[in-house]
Amino acid sequence: MHSEIQLRFEQLQNSKRRFEEVISAAAHNPHAAAEGEWSIAQVVEHLLASEKGTLGYMKKKSSGGWDVLEDEAEQHRVNSAAINARLESNERYKAPDVLPEPTNTLALDALLNTWNELRNEMDAFLEGVEPRHLHKLVFRQPAAGMLTVLQALEFMDAHLRHHIPQLERIMQS
Repeated sequence: MHSEIQLRFEQLQNSKRRFEEVISAAAHNPHAAAEGEWSIAQVVEHLLASEKGTLGYMKKKSSGGWDVLEDEAEQHRVNSAAINARLESNERYKAPDVLPEPTNTLALDALLNTWNELRNEMDAFLEGVEPRHLHKLVFRQPAAGMLTVLQALEFMDAHLRHHIPQLERIMQS
């Protein structure tokens, strides 16, 4: 795996471990939710759907060959930085319509196991990305537009970390 991809994937994995530590410290029913709010299980289901969609999009977009994909331009870097800054803020945002509403019906252990399997699949995909393709646009983020693999990993990490304070709020309710 290319060192830049490896670095970002490790950061994403570290953020997931931090997220799971917050969950494991909770003496809280993972399916309990305040009126109009998500439960812990729903937050995990949302993140899983987001990452699954991101990986699926990248796999499909690159399946026709990396060389035919559009090259990154300055505006893509600006948009990537903007979505990540937005996720780093304390503001709350409605999930994009492309993501399903979490059901709160799936067991937390099953969700976490599926998430681990998805990360293994992501690792295998990233292993095959050649350095000469790092500037290729391979994922369409709903608010930011097209992103490269590196930008997609940065987005997923910022998105995951954005939901940690939400977990903490849920556990305090």
